[in-house]
Amino acid sequence: MEDEQMRPMLGISVDDGEVCAVLVDADVPNLGPFDSQRGFGAPGDTPAEVAAAAAAAMSERAAAASLTLSAAAVVTGPENDEDAGPVTEAVRAVLGIDVESVLLDDARLAFLAGAPELADLLVLALHTRTFGVESASIVDVPSREVLSTVSPDGDEFGPHTQSLPEAMDEAIARAGVSPDAVVFLDLRPLDAGPARELSTVLGVPFVTPHGVPWHRATGAALVAADRRAPAIAAAPAGRHRGTALLAALVALVALLGGGLAVAVGSGAQAERSAPGVQTAVAPPPSPVPQPDRPRAADPCSEARPASWPARASDPAPGSVPSPETTPAAPPCGSSPPTAP
Repeated sequence: MEDEQMRPMLGISVDDGEVCAVLVDADVPNLGPFDSQRGFGAPGDTPAEVAAAAAAAMSERAAAASLTLSAAAVVTGPENDEDAGPVTEAVRAVLGIDVESVLLDDARLAFLAGAPELADLLVLALHTRTFGVESASIVDVPSREVLSTVSPDGDEFGPHTQSLPEAMDEAIARAGVSPDAVVFLDLRPLDAGPARELSTVLGVPFVTPHGVPWHRATGAALVAADRRAPAIAAAPAGRHRGTALLAALVALVALLGGGLAVAVGSGAQAERSAPGVQTAVAPPPSPVPQPDRPRAADPCSEARPASWPARASDPAPGSVPSPETTPAAPPCGSSPPTAP
């Protein structure tokens, strides 16, 4: 039986001579792929044939888990621009569902915005490789915007070209903003040294998000999921008016004072309250003292906000000072208590 709580989205990337595929739940895209695979097709296959093989394999994996694909997205690098159309059509022919073509930069930025490890990092110093050419960029994650990019004179940063720290300094100067962390999206085993060096130079941490090997395919799936996000329905105009009236009434009660709590509602909702919150209605103060009613104890002598911790020096509840002890001053002062 199909899990109705999941809407699997397929993402396929064809870039740098490699094909990767992932499955992402469209309802919780920030969790990243729940299934991923790379290495499809046979030697000599065209990019379209390899992508079709990836689509068939991932569709079978989804079906084995009783899942039906909602949609699919394909991302290709600059060296595969001419293959974008044939790849998309090949995947659509295999799946028989809607397939979108996503730009590489859009896929990268969507992955960065959806990675939980980067949720609190607004600006990133980003290192990428595209068809073997390295780049140093400054990225604004919330707006999904590349603020600046610097590439070396050759294909790679190294002793014989522009070094990575120098390129990143130039990118920071162009962007006019400092990064919160360093991220290498196309991480390779030999990148650990340059990454640590750049992190030390910039004085920020080096963060490697989970699922980096499949970040392009994941980003493509996230873009497709974002485009299919359900629109939030606007509240009825009458509800806005009721909210405004309720706010005005609460403000009026606050001005009148007297500790009066008012519960306003209609039907069964009038009896509801937030968890852990109890609504109380205080009796109106009597204008004439009641001789047969004992005087109420001073509420300030024992009451304290629930958030205050009890202290060892506090008197035990119900204790009464001895006759020889001079009564302490009222804890609330001479003025009567007022409503919060």
